[in-house]
Amino acid sequence: MKKKIQILLGLIIGVFLMWFLFRDTDWGEVWKALRDANLAWLLLGMVFILLGFLVRIWRWSYIVNPVTPVSFWHLFSATQIGFLGNFVLPARIGEVIRALTLSRSQNIPFPKTVAFVALDRLTDLFGLVAVFLVSLLVFNPTEDVYLPEEFRNLYSGAISREMIRGTVSMLTVVMLSGVVLLVILFAKKNLFLALSDAILGRISKKLATFVHRLFEHFAEGMQVLTSFKNLAKATGVSLLLWGTFALSQASIYAAFHVEVPWYTPFVVLSLLSIFISIPGPPGFIGPFHAGVVGGLILVVPEINLNAARAIAIFAHLYNLVPIVIIGMICLSFERIGLRELSRESETLEGDVSMENQE
Repeated sequence: MKKKIQILLGLIIGVFLMWFLFRDTDWGEVWKALRDANLAWLLLGMVFILLGFLVRIWRWSYIVNPVTPVSFWHLFSATQIGFLGNFVLPARIGEVIRALTLSRSQNIPFPKTVAFVALDRLTDLFGLVAVFLVSLLVFNPTEDVYLPEEFRNLYSGAISREMIRGTVSMLTVVMLSGVVLLVILFAKKNLFLALSDAILGRISKKLATFVHRLFEHFAEGMQVLTSFKNLAKATGVSLLLWGTFALSQASIYAAFHVEVPWYTPFVVLSLLSIFISIPGPPGFIGPFHAGVVGGLILVVPEINLNAARAIAIFAHLYNLVPIVIIGMICLSFERIGLRELSRESETLEGDVSMENQE
């Protein structure tokens, strides 16, 4: 029931955002912007997107291989199948599918592969924090920003510089706090296990044993935290990865002949990361478009709204198409179906819930 509510809520949010963003669209202008886009810049942007796929696996290898050597291909395949799951399945279970695919193909305990995925997301946060910091340092609007007339029935007030900087600062602190908490949890593993056994043992010995075993596998997958060298490498590659994201965004703006400040990709990526973190339909339809359009409006309030909409539509397809194609190819090599992985992921989640109830 909880998952059904989550899926329904995501659909409602996605439909609302798409309706709100595109209700007064001049589709003739949007089509003209798409038709006039510069092919050379679009191809360059695609190169950066594909390069980002490879850089992401390079980063993950610094996390996985010190614990369990895994080939580049199997890391790549698991990641792309997980991305495919995020884009075509509800409930954002792509990361679970990613961990499950690696667990099945390499015979690694599932909790350990979950830890690998969690650490990859952790190092991803370092890159995102860097993007936020760039936005904080260089995005200094000289006057308040107002939404275009078409959007003011939702919010007609001013978006002040202080409001923007305060929000980004708060999110940066929250992300860094999460990183510190995870490191402390790993460093004090024995204390956590002792407390967990003592507290949960009073409720259910079976549950206490389950959590103990789960955390031990998880902690084993987090061994990269004991190696400053590997953690530093993963973090450095994460910065490079977010650089490819920024360059792909910049290429799209150039392709659509939109003149924007050099830091625009960082602001857009900051807002985009916020929007796609909220519940939404498969493929981030709605939140993705809102993040792109909103970011462009913040930096260039006078931007042609139909051009911004065209950029959002294209940027979404730009990311979606290679993920679907490559993900399907990886599924064929793994000889497994996405629905089968989805069902197994849901079964694993259900098993955890049953253990918690007992």
